[in-house]
Amino acid sequence: MKTEVLELVDQTDRSLIEQELEANIFVEAGAGSGKTHELVERICAMVDAGVELKSVAAITFTEKAAGELRERVRRQLNDADPTELRVRALNQLDTAPIGTIHSFAARIISEHPIEAGVPPLITVVDELRSQIAFTRRWEAARQKLFTDPSIDDALRILLAVGVSLDHLQNVAADLDANWDRLESHPPRKRQIPAVDLGPLLRQTSEVLAHADHCTDPADKLLTAFEHIKSWHGGLAEAETGELGLVLELLHSVPQKGLSGGQRGNWSINVADVRSSCKDLAEQATALLNSFVQPAVETVTAAMAEVLVQAARERQHSGELEYHDLLIHARDLLVGDDKRTVHAALHNRYRCIMLDEFQDTDPVQAELASRITAEAVCGPDGWEQLSIPPGRLFTVGDPKQSIYRFRRADIATYLGAQQRFADDQNSNIASLQTNFRSTGSLLEWINATFGELITASGTIQPEYRALTPDPQRPEWDLEHGPAVAVIGRAGAQPSESGKVSADGMRRQEAADVAGAIRIATGTAGQPAWQKQSKRSGGFKPSPVELKDICVLIPTRTSLAALEDALDEAGIEYRAEASSLVYSTQEVTDLLLALRAISNTADEAALVLTLRSAMFGCGDDELFEWKKAEGRWNLFSPAPDALKESTVAHSVQYLAALCRDIEVLTPAELMERLVNDRRMLEAAIDAPRYRDVWRRLRFVIDQARAWTEATHGGLRDYLVWAGVQQEENSRVKEAVVPETDVQAVRIMTIHASKGLEFPMVILAGTGSGPNNQKAAALWDQSAQLQVHFIGDIRSAGYGTAEEVEKQFDDAERRRLLYVACTRAESHLVVSHYVNAKNSLGQLLKEAAEGASAPDLEIPEDMPEQARTPHEVRPVEEFDVWQQDRGAWQKSSAKASSTSVTATAKGTESGLAGLDSDGAARFVSLEEAGKVPSFAEPGAEHGTDFGTALHRLLELSDLRETGNFDALAQRIASAAGLEDPAGLAERARSALRSAPVQRAADREHWLELPVVTSVDGMTLEGIIDLMYREDNGALVIADFKTDISVTQERLMSYWRQLSTYARMVERITGQTVSELVLIFCRAGEAEVVRQSRQSKADDDL
Repeated sequence: MKTEVLELVDQTDRSLIEQELEANIFVEAGAGSGKTHELVERICAMVDAGVELKSVAAITFTEKAAGELRERVRRQLNDADPTELRVRALNQLDTAPIGTIHSFAARIISEHPIEAGVPPLITVVDELRSQIAFTRRWEAARQKLFTDPSIDDALRILLAVGVSLDHLQNVAADLDANWDRLESHPPRKRQIPAVDLGPLLRQTSEVLAHADHCTDPADKLLTAFEHIKSWHGGLAEAETGELGLVLELLHSVPQKGLSGGQRGNWSINVADVRSSCKDLAEQATALLNSFVQPAVETVTAAMAEVLVQAARERQHSGELEYHDLLIHARDLLVGDDKRTVHAALHNRYRCIMLDEFQDTDPVQAELASRITAEAVCGPDGWEQLSIPPGRLFTVGDPKQSIYRFRRADIATYLGAQQRFADDQNSNIASLQTNFRSTGSLLEWINATFGELITASGTIQPEYRALTPDPQRPEWDLEHGPAVAVIGRAGAQPSESGKVSADGMRRQEAADVAGAIRIATGTAGQPAWQKQSKRSGGFKPSPVELKDICVLIPTRTSLAALEDALDEAGIEYRAEASSLVYSTQEVTDLLLALRAISNTADEAALVLTLRSAMFGCGDDELFEWKKAEGRWNLFSPAPDALKESTVAHSVQYLAALCRDIEVLTPAELMERLVNDRRMLEAAIDAPRYRDVWRRLRFVIDQARAWTEATHGGLRDYLVWAGVQQEENSRVKEAVVPETDVQAVRIMTIHASKGLEFPMVILAGTGSGPNNQKAAALWDQSAQLQVHFIGDIRSAGYGTAEEVEKQFDDAERRRLLYVACTRAESHLVVSHYVNAKNSLGQLLKEAAEGASAPDLEIPEDMPEQARTPHEVRPVEEFDVWQQDRGAWQKSSAKASSTSVTATAKGTESGLAGLDSDGAARFVSLEEAGKVPSFAEPGAEHGTDFGTALHRLLELSDLRETGNFDALAQRIASAAGLEDPAGLAERARSALRSAPVQRAADREHWLELPVVTSVDGMTLEGIIDLMYREDNGALVIADFKTDISVTQERLMSYWRQLSTYARMVERITGQTVSELVLIFCRAGEAEVVRQSRQSKADDDL
């Protein structure tokens, strides 16, 4: 029975994307709506319409997404018998401008280096090196602050009111990340006014005079006057003294108790007395601000000068960071003097396609608009540039805009949407069909986020409901709930009757672990079922641990989650950003390095000895100290303790200290990890794989740090210390562990673009982070900074209020991203302990959506993780036997090539028994030996590689550009006779087997790999094609000048092995083996038919 194909509700919009190639299109693509598929379809449609792929710039958010897009375009172009246009596109695909915005900007700058003001060869500085470079820039800014006499008073003022170097560095970091804004609207230095305390002293005296009107010495307001009197005295003494003391006094004006006072105790109106006290405090604050505000602006301007200058130095040296690339690429198109560059780029790039447009910052949008527009303009007005039809294509989901901290601006997206709507050359398409999630899950999402996300100017987009795939069957409740809730009733109070934040997180974590066990069928009931994708026929299958992802907004709740999952015996992997440098194992490692880098640091040495790396107990350390042992690496051990653990540990560290001059920090850490058995010791911990991963990561970063700075151990420890002190959120490069079923834990930001059969959203009960941004830009693009408390720019408060509105809207979108990651099941936590938390927002919005409570049984079966067991030491003879077996096994190669096996070399046959080798090489006869090639013919490995490459690129067809292609390949290979290469290749193309292959299904340079007796066997088949009867033929191109009988026999062994591998892998028959010896005239072809031996063991 044929399944009816139902039309999608947004099919008209999808057809618009694929067919309206001469229109600019703005696509709003809901979560899971297949936007990448539509992007690929449009690219291929443009290719079919004659647009060269090299002129289409497809820009994505990450390198991973770019790689996926390129591969999907390749598959689509190769899908059917490719036309000439598609073959041309495939040849251009590897160098086509498909990548991130930063790679595209780097391409533009490299094409126009002189105009961009950079050297011809630029270097893109990665994130780690950028971080290291900022440390140097901060040192330069700090030096200027403390050595420039013109800003000395301003710096003294800020330090006097509580601003620290850390506060200054935080502001510098934000300025550095936005240096381009500093150029367009530079902060200005201001004159610090002279100190004049006269008016304030007189006002204070007037306030103190009110004390004469109080009739009760015990009146609270009168008592507070004593503080004012003391303050007034200090202020009078400081009037001609140190500015810092004056500022400290102004910053500490008395305000406590000034709202007291009883009316009957005063002969004058007590309200007037209170008012005068309030006025005094306000005047003191105003006087303080008259010094602080110019100081804030002056210090900010001084740091800005250093950072902008550093950016220009990077430009001149060609060492550009990611943000530099965008700015310099944009600047290539700004102003009338850039018309030539604009014309070149406008003509070169026929269309620009922006993926993930909701996360685009204004500079990226400006760059795309300027390239696609016909005209140029100055710094302002780019939004009004007219863009010809078919030049610009954007796709994104405004409800998934969650990267404001990276300068992504939802206002940019919404502004562009309005411009497309107003432009007659543009269309707006909306993709609403969700291919990811079940209908029941989408029903809950629409009901919840229809309430949570409502249109609000340029801050929040309108919510558009998602529609399920019409082919997807309705959700069967027997498969488990599509959406379930934990913690709806809230956390249970402790014995004190209160619910602490920590207690709530632990109860929530226990419920998360329970939900996982219920879903996976380990709680005494059947497992939930997940529904496969359309490609899998929507077949149900049990939920496994690897199908589940726990999403958390921050890492606050991670510790409780880890404890609960460990206690429940559930394997998991934390895959998001983590505080790597604050973990215990990394802390111990860095502590040991500090102990050897600074031998005078006794505390570092003692703590290192107490760490798990050395295992010295407090009792042993006490005995050492009692015996007058010194905490110094090079002091002799007490006589009675020379063989103690402490003595041996100190001796080891002393030996390591002597190698500081010859070993890098990474090499020192590797020594410590290996010598102290840190990897082995971690095995008994439940998360030992994570420990291994973090240690490897930190060592790799140390190696990269050395390559970037060439610094020594002490410099490295300063940098590593910054990572610890700032709780730096370092991105761990997580290598997937394929040998274990494990739940994944990650932040919502890290989950963007991913999908999971089951999602548990937890950790949303805490309030938002109230940390203030160090730098903001207000509506007029003016810089506003914040150091600490009320030490900030005058306009910071207003800018902060606007920023809070954007942040609140983005927090709602963050919840949408989390919930739309789910395919079959979504479990939402309603554990809340803050009214302004994400959890409270979601709880209130979901009141109208139907979702059952998930009942967590209290008596689930035990599922504790089995601890590692330590076996008794084996007998020495048994150990020797085992060791001999291990040595013999490890001597065998783990992999070999077909070529080495065919030649019968020792390495090629290692790991194969004689019978196994015989099964490969048994042939009736070697066959006819080909004749000698012409004298002087070019040959050798380079020539053979070039010929194979030429045949592969020609795809067995002698095209019009064949000679030019041969010329390029010969030049790249360093060959002297391109014509000879072309002639020998033509002999192969004109041979009967190749001509048959060209007209049939065939594969060139086909990699094959299989396992034989535990050894990996791999090779590359030059040519394989399918005959009309369905059998396969394997052919090999040879360039030998002469061939001996033995060499020919090895070739047949090689092809026979390929045949066996193909039959084993595919189950199909290889009927013939062919050797094609390429000659200047006609190729010599030697054939050998064979019977299938697919059932034989390799």
